[in-house]
Amino acid sequence: MSTRKASRGPASIEEVMRPEYRALLPLLTDRERASFEENVTPESMARIETWIGSRSEIEGILFWDRGGTFDDPAWQALGPVDAATGRLHEKARESCAAWRREAVESQLRSDLSLYSQFNDSLLFTGVAGAVRCDRAGAPDPRGEFFRGVDLRCIGSVEEEINTIRILPLADGTFEVSFDSSPGQASRGTPVHTGDSYALLQLEKLVSRDLSKAGWDAEVMDGAGKPVTLSPKDIRKAAHKGDPPPHGPEMTLRASTRAPDVDTALNAAAEGVRLFYERFGLETECYHIGKLYGNFFIARNDNFDDFLPGGAPSTHRGLVLFTATLVCRRCRREIPAFRNLARDYPGLTFALVNIASPQFKFYERVFADMGGGDARKFRDHAEGSTPFTIVYAADASGRLTFREYYGTEKAEDAPSEADIRRMLGRYFQDASFRTPATKKINI
Repeated sequence: MSTRKASRGPASIEEVMRPEYRALLPLLTDRERASFEENVTPESMARIETWIGSRSEIEGILFWDRGGTFDDPAWQALGPVDAATGRLHEKARESCAAWRREAVESQLRSDLSLYSQFNDSLLFTGVAGAVRCDRAGAPDPRGEFFRGVDLRCIGSVEEEINTIRILPLADGTFEVSFDSSPGQASRGTPVHTGDSYALLQLEKLVSRDLSKAGWDAEVMDGAGKPVTLSPKDIRKAAHKGDPPPHGPEMTLRASTRAPDVDTALNAAAEGVRLFYERFGLETECYHIGKLYGNFFIARNDNFDDFLPGGAPSTHRGLVLFTATLVCRRCRREIPAFRNLARDYPGLTFALVNIASPQFKFYERVFADMGGGDARKFRDHAEGSTPFTIVYAADASGRLTFREYYGTEKAEDAPSEADIRRMLGRYFQDASFRTPATKKINI
């Protein structure tokens, strides 16, 4: 027994590890180390080292989004209008670079130890001047200066960009807000609210998380009117099968004041952490759906819209991605989700957050995948999330299960190349790659 433990123990694993990964071991948290000692063997370590990658490679996986003023050379060439904005801009760039390094290291530690956790440094992917202005500070679309800074939040997709704005005020303090616009009140951040779970998460974010952190927050409906979310009413409507009472998307407006630059940047980071702890990967997938029109959030409330039992479907093909908000391997798959939705506009893609209510998904899809026994399948597939699951229409137009693809816990997430090969087996017709009329998110 002691010999077996010695062969699996951390010391023997360290002997076969590359130096750059061995150097991470002293940095592991208690939970990461426990997962490492429980799950990693010399054999699995050899597999991990085939895909884990360098810091620069991890950075490319995590920080892939582009767009807006953050990548506009002309906008980036603007100068700060005053000393306060100059200090803010310099400090924001330094802070974002530090958070970026911490996010990469967190992902590396998670991959190394096979431990999934919320990456609380995965916050911002860019810094830009906020309000373009003239030398006097007046808003001017042709001005050569900027006042305040915008921080592009993780999960932004080209035109679908979430930002945190920090503006210096006349009294020397700073206003921090979700996605503001020049000279106006906060536009706010769009939030997917097409199901009861999302609505309840939003209510908790506003009434508990942000308020406790000192933010003033409110929710606006599609007409721009403030809405008070009632958990009781949300659950009652869901139980009755009623559609979401305020539409598929609402707007979160939130702001706070800070006495100095450091406090303002820390408040911005805390606000984004709170938001992504509730919505995480779903925000990115929702943005992909708004951009390309064919990527949705699947939940118990709307699952019949995707797989309507024995009836023909309006979807010609359905690709489901299972995930959780903290899954380290799911994080690696996000760029592939975006690329596939872009390149297969004739297909319907949907994210299935298995940490949210998914009774119909388990009853229908897992049963199909496991040959009729969902519990047996879950036992067999433990640790394999994320999955890519394919349904294709039969001759009658009914979507039928065809194939799923997953990898083991010590392996990399399902590769984009392998997913593309799988899709090619069922969706060879060129029309699946032909853009259709842009859909509205379910």
